[in-house]
Amino acid sequence: MYRLGLIGNPIKHSKSPELHKQFLKEFNVRGAYELYELLEIELGTFTEWVKREGLLGFNVTVPYKEAIIPHLDRLDFFAKEMNAVNTVKLMNGELVGYNTDGIGYMEALRQFKPDFFDHTNKEILIIGAGGAAKGIALALNGLENTTINIANRTEERALELAKKLKKSHVYSLEEAERYLETFDLIIQTTTVGMQPNIDEQVIRLNRVKPTAIVSDIVYQPKWTKFLKQANAQGVYVLFGIDMLIYQAAKSFEIWTGHRPNEKLLESLKE
Repeated sequence: MYRLGLIGNPIKHSKSPELHKQFLKEFNVRGAYELYELLEIELGTFTEWVKREGLLGFNVTVPYKEAIIPHLDRLDFFAKEMNAVNTVKLMNGELVGYNTDGIGYMEALRQFKPDFFDHTNKEILIIGAGGAAKGIALALNGLENTTINIANRTEERALELAKKLKKSHVYSLEEAERYLETFDLIIQTTTVGMQPNIDEQVIRLNRVKPTAIVSDIVYQPKWTKFLKQANAQGVYVLFGIDMLIYQAAKSFEIWTGHRPNEKLLESLKE
């Protein structure tokens, strides 16, 4: 039996158990995916419990994608490079950390607008500099002749992330708002707009480029205030649920060796 789970706080509204239930059903295997809402001081106790109990693995969401790292035995390349973990697997008594956020976002973008990758010289804006932003930035960093711009409330964290990228600029939120018409892809990676604070919006989109893609990794609600304004501007809108599904599929593959089929993944977006 596969024992899986999610740690974070708050997580009671998470869709991850529903997704992994469908993945387990597809491969006709017994398993459970549980929610573990923890305080940061409980992370060490939890990881020791995982080892004793023999869980196959667990996901990590806000605010623990960085805080979990000292409690793990080793990290894969992406997790180490970005210092952020969203997937952990128990292997031969060791807890190994991975980051599937970037892979999940890239796959969601590729399925949504395949021709985005046909052209170089892209200007990308990532809003936020936390764990999800780091994973996404590293994945996008592989695109040729692309500038990955970081806008964050605190400049220090934005600069720390920008240093890891091939070509990057750092903006304040006010500056990002002012230069919006220069960006081809805008990715909102903070928790702003997530339930219960659904009336909040990190920046306004009055100056967005007509051909831009605007995405928000918040998936509850599906239509955040940020995406509602993007839609009103007539631009392409990429929902947070898309990234959640593809990063979850990659996590499931890491744990079990099974990749959920595309038809199932598409159906889960509805």
